Amino acid sequence: MFRDLLQRYQGSLLLGVALILPLALMYYHGKSNRNTSVIEKGLMAVTAPMQATTRAALGSVGGVIDDYVLLTKVKRNNTQLERDNRVLLGEALKSRALQEELRRLKKLCEFKQGRKELDTVPAKVIGREVSQFFRVLRVRIDVDGIEHLRPGLAVITHGGVVGRIEKVSGDWADVMLVTDSRSQAHASISGKGVVGTVKGKGRRKQFGVEFVHLDRADRREPIQPGDAVVTTGHDRVFPPGLEIGHVSSAKSTQRGPYHEYTLTPAVAFATLEEVLIVTGYRAVARDGDALPAPAARRSRVRVDPANTPDG
Repeated sequence: MFRDLLQRYQGSLLLGVALILPLALMYYHGKSNRNTSVIEKGLMAVTAPMQATTRAALGSVGGVIDDYVLLTKVKRNNTQLERDNRVLLGEALKSRALQEELRRLKKLCEFKQGRKELDTVPAKVIGREVSQFFRVLRVRIDVDGIEHLRPGLAVITHGGVVGRIEKVSGDWADVMLVTDSRSQAHASISGKGVVGTVKGKGRRKQFGVEFVHLDRADRREPIQPGDAVVTTGHDRVFPPGLEIGHVSSAKSTQRGPYHEYTLTPAVAFATLEEVLIVTGYRAVARDGDALPAPAARRSRVRVDPANTPDG
């Protein structure tokens, strides 16, 4: 009969034992004044090394997995940051180039506003011929859409004289610089009573121009380094009042009655980007109003032969 009862309520009894036994063990082990039994000490001595080894192994594997996941994420973030940095750097360079271009164009506009007597058209530098000594020998400009161009027209910028058009071919034109040996311009040193001619050196090992003038007793002041040499307009090519260069040294080379001074060009040809082509200019009256200039003659304009070596 007892066996029948056990078989009948076997499931219920096992469930009850499974519920009651953990509670009883928790109550037994939860006593604060209870001493560890010999069996528990033996079990702990046997299982403690295995538990420590298992914990260390699992901890190492977990650390490797966590580090791998974190490093992979960091690497992915670094790649994205590098990509973003390159984009931002490119945008910064574009912004700086645009800002520099706007600064140059602003100076050109201010120059045009201050010299309303000049008829000019803008052009962009598209090429440079450079010597083996890294000197700019000639520049090429884009003249697409500009009409009535011809060789000989003056090319200037807000900083001073660049040169004159040497050749026009389709959408581009070559500019002969003031440093070219074929270049000449009538010029003067303001306030010192000196008038002469600026000639290009034209030697590849040297770069610059020479100011040649006839020594006169009525010269007001001695020529000093830094004196600005400006155009007079007498050559009917370059408008008056444009800087050609500055005297590099007060020491001159005398050739007969003439003195030659080395000049530093006022324009940096290596960094030149935009220029103005002078298509015409008008004389300016004393009251500031622009008056039409007389028609240009084919013959050379007469200037004072006593003070110019090319007179």
